[in-house]
Amino acid sequence: MKIQLWSIGKDNDPYIKDGIAIFQKRLQHYVDFDLKLIPTVKQAASLSIPELKKQEARLILDMLQPQDYLVALDEYGKMLNTIQLSEFIQQRANAGVRQVIILIGGAFGIDNSLLDRAQLKLSLSPLTFPHQLVRLIMTEQLYRAYTVLNREKYHHQ
Repeated sequence: MKIQLWSIGKDNDPYIKDGIAIFQKRLQHYVDFDLKLIPTVKQAASLSIPELKKQEARLILDMLQPQDYLVALDEYGKMLNTIQLSEFIQQRANAGVRQVIILIGGAFGIDNSLLDRAQLKLSLSPLTFPHQLVRLIMTEQLYRAYTVLNREKYHHQ
């Protein structure tokens, strides 16, 4: 199985980039993982929020393959603890899912057309985090989930 973390927005600040690189390297031991940064829609500042979200959704929908399992990070999504996240990953692998896409939307969230396409809407927290930090948190959480699946000592229960 391959896991990709897609994020709309600018490149990471150096301290975020360094943190992601650490966990990305560790993750490669368990899974084919990739982070894909998707540039912000051109002339985004001149668009209304609904139109911006629609254009971002069209861009993402065009990039998705029909068989991709889409997880949309959304403030109203389901919250999972670490063990549940590891079980979710194992269930997708057992089901023969070839690629899981975890999507961090744009600054104003994810359009409903894209949320409707998602097989899972996931919330990391009721708090709001900067998108760049979410990339780091999600990468670390994936690593943590794989250490749980492999009964390694990184995660303490």
